[in-house]
Amino acid sequence: MKETFSSISTSEIQALVADFKNTHDIVLSNYFGVSETDAHEMLVTPQTLLLRKKEHHFQRLFLLSSDEAELVNLLRTLDDEEYVLNIPTKKGIGHWEQVLADAGFTFLAQYDRYYNREIEYRESDIGTFAVEEDADEILNLLYVDEFSVYTDYLPTKPELIEMIKEGRVLVNKEDGHVLGVLIFTLEGKKCYLNIWIDRSKHGLFLLFDAYNIMVEKSVTLAYFWIRSDNKKIIKLHKLTGAVPDGLSDYSFIKQAKR
Repeated sequence: MKETFSSISTSEIQALVADFKNTHDIVLSNYFGVSETDAHEMLVTPQTLLLRKKEHHFQRLFLLSSDEAELVNLLRTLDDEEYVLNIPTKKGIGHWEQVLADAGFTFLAQYDRYYNREIEYRESDIGTFAVEEDADEILNLLYVDEFSVYTDYLPTKPELIEMIKEGRVLVNKEDGHVLGVLIFTLEGKKCYLNIWIDRSKHGLFLLFDAYNIMVEKSVTLAYFWIRSDNKKIIKLHKLTGAVPDGLSDYSFIKQAKR
């Protein structure tokens, strides 16, 4: 009989994972915890835990397994929906690549994490905080070829509106229209730059505005992810003092059977 996923609470996930780690020798895992606010489903077998979370039209997949052969067989059965799996590591993906290929996954992209400790005031005043009425224009900027729902964690409209209400969305407007957007998340003394795009000639100043907010909030470190082949954006961030920290995130996808 084919194993199936079922809904599970965050506390149940944490208990199952803790017990699994204590009783199994893990050979492959991309599980690093769950958020209290996310809804998950789990599939449990004697040697493997599969955890999935719905995002847009696909499932993001997390796993722990002590049996490579069982894992590959389970992953091969996942053909009802699109599945995306991320592997964050500083050591390269190693054996993951063959396992995922055997299970029908293909490589999507590599993102590298950067950080910046040069948090200082930078001359700029083009950015303003977005209002709810800006949401549609912001989404039109985000859902473009430069970004992917699979790898860039693009917000839905309700999620974006909540970010706007929380004061996390800067926009660059010209003649009343949104030409640039930068979304950020303050985490105590850290600031995560979620996403940044600008269609004007002044996009770098929107980034400067974000750093000025960090100065006001006494932030000491900014961090963010950049696609490894996006040389232009890498160069711009390095101009502000950003450097890679060695962590990379490799994304793989498995298409649904048609």
